[in-house]
Amino acid sequence: MPAAEEIARVVAGVVAPAAAGGDRLARFPRGAVNALGRRGVLGMTASRRLGGGGRGLAEAARVVEQVARVCGGTATVLRAHFAAVAVLEAHGDTAVRAEVAAGRHLSTLALSDAGPGRRLLAPEGPSRCHGGVVDLHARKAWVVSAGEADSYVWAGRPATARGPATLWFVPGHAPGLLVPDHDGGIGLRASAATTVLADPVRVPETNTLGADGDGAEVLLDLALPWFLGLGAAVALGLAEGAIAETAAQLAAGRCGSGDPRADLARMRLRADAVRVLQDDAFATFSWDPANALPKLFHLCLASAEAVTAVTEQAMKLCEGAAFSGDGGIERRFRDARASCALEPAVDTVVGLAARMSADFAPAAGIGELDPAR
Repeated sequence: MPAAEEIARVVAGVVAPAAAGGDRLARFPRGAVNALGRRGVLGMTASRRLGGGGRGLAEAARVVEQVARVCGGTATVLRAHFAAVAVLEAHGDTAVRAEVAAGRHLSTLALSDAGPGRRLLAPEGPSRCHGGVVDLHARKAWVVSAGEADSYVWAGRPATARGPATLWFVPGHAPGLLVPDHDGGIGLRASAATTVLADPVRVPETNTLGADGDGAEVLLDLALPWFLGLGAAVALGLAEGAIAETAAQLAAGRCGSGDPRADLARMRLRADAVRVLQDDAFATFSWDPANALPKLFHLCLASAEAVTAVTEQAMKLCEGAAFSGDGGIERRFRDARASCALEPAVDTVVGLAARMSADFAPAAGIGELDPAR
């Protein structure tokens, strides 16, 4: 586990200075990612036996939040990486895991199909097996670090087994993997989040992450809890950054009329309320992970609502100052909205939570869900 002082130096000296330019140019933060890798951040959740930090969700969330306070794009890259590593640690190749532990391997998620009617647990692109090789056909939406990651945890159809999905390990250089040019979108512009095409991608039949056909369960048990929990960390970091900048503008007398101190207090209370939910969800995940998902669903929704409200209030309070210089308020406003749309998006998560609730499936466990519903 890297020392807090080392992480703080990288955030202040490398991540923060590049944040505005990365947003303006939609430029992937390669320098920041490499620096974080050298300091042990990329490997902090990898196995200690392989040289990693062996840390859990709560520790990773603290780092992601710290980075998100200055750059939402870089924090989002870490969010997707840690969620992918949770799967790789359980089912990945030892050599790949060793590279992750050493900070030399950046991974990401490619889960949601592009287009209307997409279903997180039931990808639609076919997987065709021939001669020990599988052809994956798909268009994946909102893939973070697209074209930059060393590997993708890819949700596809099973090759031969029954079941709704299989997770595949897809190297970043796999034949047939296409990443179109993109303009960065409205927010999180440095995260290189875009649609990735498999037309088809060819991988060995042995590249399954978990058993063929068990992808939905692996996703729910491993990738999704980390993705949801770290999404809240990104939201908290964006909110805390907006609060700090608003407080600075208020101290300089550049906030609007009305009662800005009361509005700033409301922003602080919203962030603190999310932190209470986060602490509770992470504690449950650490000692009872099988029952933590409902709390993580709640955390996801609450953090999304809070960060959009906090950054909107910051824009209103700071008025013209929100657009001048690079205090970053306007950038955080855009990043907050983009983070809610990042697949699996908040609406997707809410739909999944509804299907898993007692009201809709009183006797069903995770493994009994019908992903096609």
